[in-house]
Formats: sequence, C-alpha cells, structure tokens
Amino acid sequence: MERNELKAVSRTEDELRVANYIVLFGGRDLTGEFFTPATKIDSSYTKSGILHVDFEHGLDPDEVGMTAHDVLGYVDWKTAVIDDTGVFVERVLNRHGRYMAKLETLIDAGMVGNSSEAIRGKTQRLETGEIVEWPLMRDTLTFTPAEPRMIKGNVLKAARELHAEIPNSKSLSVLDEGASLKTEIDSAETLKDYERILRDAGFTRSDATALVSGIKSLYQSDSETESQTAAIAGLFQQFSNPQT
Repeated sequence: MERNELKAVSRTEDELRVANYIVLFGGRDLTGEFFTPATKIDSSYTKSGILHVDFEHGLDPDEVGMTAHDVLGYVDWKTAVIDDTGVFVERVLNRHGRYMAKLETLIDAGMVGNSSEAIRGKTQRLETGEIVEWPLMRDTLTFTPAEPRMIKGNVLKAARELHAEIPNSKSLSVLDEGASLKTEIDSAETLKDYERILRDAGFTRSDATALVSGIKSLYQSDSETESQTAAIAGLFQQFSNPQT
C-alpha cells in the first residue's frame, strides 16, 4: 500500500494544518478489510463539518493519563475531496496541545499517519472484506514504521521522549528499538562487535559467527579490515531494517 503520512500544509502561531487521505480505497488492511468508492462514510459528524482528532485512539493500557478526551484538533470536513485514491482531507491541530511539540517534529519527518474511526455498531462489511458502511466519527494520529538510520537526531530524540510518555505505542517502540540498534552499529569497531550485535538481534552464535566468517573470507588481507567492517555493516543492516 502506498505511503499516506501526514504532511504539513500551513502553520500559524496557534495552529498546524496537515493533510492526507483519511480513507484509502483498495489495499486490504491487516484484517483483510478494504474501502471502495462505494463505501458510505457520511455521518452526523461529517454533516457538522468537524471530526475530532485524538492520539492513538485514546487508548491508555499503561495508565499514562492519555484518554479519548485529549483532542489534538479536528478534521476540517469542508476540505474533503474524493478521488480515485480515497478521501483527502485537511486537519487543524492545536500547536499548544498535549504531545504536539514532539508530534510536530515527527510529522515534519513524515512519520505520522492516521486511522479513521466509525460510529460503533453502525458499520457494515461483506464476507469479502469490503467495507460498505463506515459512518465517520473521529480520526486518530498514529505512527508509520520508519527507517531509523534515515532519521535525524532531533527526530529520534522526539520519538524516544514521546515513547517514554506513551509506552503502549507499538510503532514508537519499533522506532525506539531501531534507533538503539543504529547506535550499536555505529559504535561497533571490530568484527567481534558485529558478531555480538548479530547474536543480540536473535541470530544463534553459530549463525552469527558463520556470517562474519563468510564476509571475512571475501577479503584476503588484514589490511582490508576497514572494508570487511563496512561490508558486515551493510549486510547486517539488511537484516535489521524495520518494515516501511
């Protein structure tokens, strides 16, 4: 499925306006369900012109104090445009709201997506997984998996700080773990260091040793240690890349 991260379109001292597709047609989700241009999304909320935006569905299994009442802003429904891809909308976020200082950094890095919410008990699906009725009620900001090695330091800092406040976020956890792995890779100085990192990442000792030995065998002299290390780093990163 194509990327659909939020993109900032304008800023004032108090508001951040961001946009993306609140609903995408086609591509099945993890449960096998999908929207089509025929999906009915109208509701009393869309007719009012405003759908509130919260964070991670207001879930708080770790009791960090986050609730569905932590409203970050609203979907400006009058901006809604339906095309072949889906339903494109703009949202107006309160820059003074809870979490927003860190979220804005992550939005600018292209790491924040969304998940729409429908009125409970009012949705309908076919056996094929097609969603035929999805009366929109709310929208929530969530995280898209990202490649930590491509993220600047200030973004990693914002993600780690936010993960500390909201430990239930699985996508933040993936990012934070990936950032820690990046730090280990960057600090490795010897082939033994890479062997240890591979073991810590889940390789058996014999597999880690075999991989390092296999790469070493590609080089014939000790004078090429730097090239060996670079090769191992490159190969190891192929195994450690998170999904995007």
